[in-house]
Amino acid sequence: MAPNYMQRPRAVKSLRMSNRDRAATIKKKWGWWLLIILALIVLFYPQKLTVVPPYHVKLIDQFGAPMANTPVSELWQQTSAQRIEQLTQVITDEQGEVDLPERTLRSPLAERIIGCFAYLSRAGLAATCGNRFSISAAGDFKELQRTEVVTGVLNRRHSLLLTLKHCDPEEPSLC
Repeated sequence: MAPNYMQRPRAVKSLRMSNRDRAATIKKKWGWWLLIILALIVLFYPQKLTVVPPYHVKLIDQFGAPMANTPVSELWQQTSAQRIEQLTQVITDEQGEVDLPERTLRSPLAERIIGCFAYLSRAGLAATCGNRFSISAAGDFKELQRTEVVTGVLNRRHSLLLTLKHCDPEEPSLC
């Protein structure tokens, strides 16, 4: 009797998956694929970070008079995403006041994690990753008092009052 090539061998037929088994396998793998895609989005989507909130700064001298036309320096850095610090200097108005805008940047989580390890390797294990900033008067001044007030719950407003003493460059020992 000649072999019939049109018939399938039973062993091959038993190895075929039913449609129900295929659907169950796809559903199981679909969950893992969805989890992987979500993890990649979380790791690589550039999230908006607030490095420095907006500040209202007022400078007064030791007698309470506003210090007009005085430079104010704002230094900030997000150590996990930026290698260098950013510096901005602005001049106060006639009332000794200046409004500093919010400082933001966009950075994915993966970049911040790798950047944090790189920053710790440069600065040492005692350093901290994250936001760093300082606001101060620029020039020959001694800061006598710093008062920071934060108001609001959802829309937070930061105010900074600096009491300064003008230093005489001729006699730096008095400051």
